[in-house]
Amino acid sequence: MFGGDLVVFKEVPPLREAVEIGERLMRELLGPPGEEDVGAVEELQRRFCGDPEVMRLLRATLEHAGVAPGRTYWDSPFLRFVPPLEEGSEQVGGIGWHRDTWSSNVLQQINWWMTIRPLSTDRTLAFSPTYWDRAIENTSAGWDLAAMRERRRAGEPDDSPIVPAPSEPVDTSAELRVVIEPGDLLCFSGAHMHATVPNVSDSARCSVELRTVSLEDLDHGRGAPDLDGRAPVVPYEWFRSMVDGAPLTRDDPRP
Repeated sequence: MFGGDLVVFKEVPPLREAVEIGERLMRELLGPPGEEDVGAVEELQRRFCGDPEVMRLLRATLEHAGVAPGRTYWDSPFLRFVPPLEEGSEQVGGIGWHRDTWSSNVLQQINWWMTIRPLSTDRTLAFSPTYWDRAIENTSAGWDLAAMRERRRAGEPDDSPIVPAPSEPVDTSAELRVVIEPGDLLCFSGAHMHATVPNVSDSARCSVELRTVSLEDLDHGRGAPDLDGRAPVVPYEWFRSMVDGAPLTRDDPRP
């Protein structure tokens, strides 16, 4: 992962079960493909990500891929719904080019990505491998999630982006669009440049993402290259133990 590879685990049995739960909830809450009630997406996200059985299956999915729960911390899963792009409007539910490590500052972060419904090249996730070992100017130095939340709690105006973004044009000449099947698990470093593909298809994209950090990697100094991340803090507490939910601290003593 820390050499820039993208890895796909095919037809993971517990993930297939989680997908079936997601498919059932989508039919129940959103309606048939192409006729989804976009207003019900928040309820879908709450129901899917808050389901104890889904959490059990996602944990089993990661274990299938070799994750050791006793030495691993994860964040909360997020179900992302990206409807077809309407002409003249911005993409709903998507995120532009970024590295996750611009915001987390955790170079040991591994991303796990899966889809509920079938994908296509115009309804998926894109990578720009060019930037695995190439820096790009970005806004991470001025990005502070805690400060953003404090401003919003105080009712102050805040137009900060959800994640840091490039501040120069992105070279997409070598763009790679990954198409996996429901039940497949995509794994990649949080340092990879990636983005939502503008959904110009006629169907919504419904995917699930979560992130992990291994104490083994932290303790042994293994991680992705730190090329251009300049965020002012390292929020280890975003990640919680897969065993007891305790937040990650850099000096965590557990064996």
